[in-house]
Amino acid sequence: MSTQAPAMVDYQKPLDDVPYAEQRAARAAHHGEVKKRLESIAGPDRVSDSPDILARYSSDLSLEQAGRPAFVVRPQDTARVCELVRFANSLKMPVIALSSGTHLYGAGLARLGGMVLDLSEWKNIHAVSQRNRSVRIAPGVTYDQLQDALEPQGLRALIPLLPRRDQSVLSAHLEAQPMLIPEFNYSEPVYTAEIVLASGEIFRTGAAAVAPPDQTANDMVGPWGPGLDWNRLLTRSQGTLGVITWANIMAEPLPLRQKIYFTPAPAIEPLLGFTSRVQKKWLGYECFILNRANLACILARSPQEIDALQQSLPAFVQVFCIGGLARFPDERIAWQEADFLETSQECGLTPRTVLAEFPRAARFFEKNLHRCFPGEVYWKDARRGASADIFFITTMNRVPLFIEEMQQQAALAGYNFQDIGIYVQPIENGRAAHLEFSLPYNPADERGCTRMRGLHEAASRALFAQGALFTRAYGTWTQLAHGCNAAQQQTARLIKELLDPNNIMNPGRLGL
Repeated sequence: MSTQAPAMVDYQKPLDDVPYAEQRAARAAHHGEVKKRLESIAGPDRVSDSPDILARYSSDLSLEQAGRPAFVVRPQDTARVCELVRFANSLKMPVIALSSGTHLYGAGLARLGGMVLDLSEWKNIHAVSQRNRSVRIAPGVTYDQLQDALEPQGLRALIPLLPRRDQSVLSAHLEAQPMLIPEFNYSEPVYTAEIVLASGEIFRTGAAAVAPPDQTANDMVGPWGPGLDWNRLLTRSQGTLGVITWANIMAEPLPLRQKIYFTPAPAIEPLLGFTSRVQKKWLGYECFILNRANLACILARSPQEIDALQQSLPAFVQVFCIGGLARFPDERIAWQEADFLETSQECGLTPRTVLAEFPRAARFFEKNLHRCFPGEVYWKDARRGASADIFFITTMNRVPLFIEEMQQQAALAGYNFQDIGIYVQPIENGRAAHLEFSLPYNPADERGCTRMRGLHEAASRALFAQGALFTRAYGTWTQLAHGCNAAQQQTARLIKELLDPNNIMNPGRLGL
């Protein structure tokens, strides 16, 4: 078969949108040529343009506009990814790489058509280094799979709050999702990575630039050399710079024992001050604050229990975990527990090992704090079917201001503020915080979705005006995050033009 690219034809629009029979025939022929070439690279059973398959990739669990790809391709190895990307580049055909089973926030929607590369089947855990507390993983590895592999080595993964069972670990790290252990966020726990550039060339970051993994004894931990620390470009880039085929990420020691405390409060302000003081002392591991709406969705055994359970729970609860490691685990728990309880007394709060309003909470978090959410219905979807999230970075002392602003925006939109979940995750030991509002809505209600879009955009803009830092620029946030910083936008465009001159890698994201 000839390797020459088919002549350029606009094949991204549906055939029915092409007005003339001749044009439709030409486009259909071109589409067929492209498909044959893709099949010659990936294999006939690895390429699909079936309407049913394409429809599954045309929307996600966000309020973003749908976007239908022309093809979905499931390549089996990096060599095929390189060849597929080279071919797409010759056609200037968009390439959108996905690795999670459930897609959120609209970042993976094919707005301009093109080809989706689905890497969710890439489940290899290539190497675990106990000495370096690192693990090199493929894009499709999920959290429960990774935890199962790390625990025999005395390690555990850094994990967000109760992720979905099909959440890609690599995607979570590249999107800089907040981890439950507050030490690691700005440090970005990605050591090194392999990326297929838009040209089809392979680029490896940091210490991994020395040689391919099977040809070097290098541990590939150092992100800073001998190559540049390119991870800072790759994180939060939403696949606009290339396709990540593996990453070497940080792991943490697995506690031999742990002790979980729940600290309830009728308002969030005392918990914020308490959390800041605890974090400054570098006490504990997991530490976060939830309001009763979130906690009810997490703990309820069924959606029908949520409202009743919410009424019985405290307004806010701090969840705090102390871990005992391999060396003197009991002693470590004892001294940290003493400092934690002393600090709570100084703040006028009473931590408990059992949440009196819901005793099963202790067992739930003891079992699932390092795991994916175990329920059949994901906790954010349990109340109404979906959740429109608003999340950003701020400082701990400004959290009440943003909660008040969110309450005002909900009132203006006629939305019940009591249904909104609030999650505060300290970052870098309390120097900052990830603040997240979860707004439940019914995705089957078109009018409700329209109202939610309006509330989500209005609230995002109001929160931004108050100083919210949107570091993950999805949807409306692209303009908020980049529109007011001309120098940053200019630099981003320069990098994009250097690495992807034909703009094929997830085009349109980040305003590029």
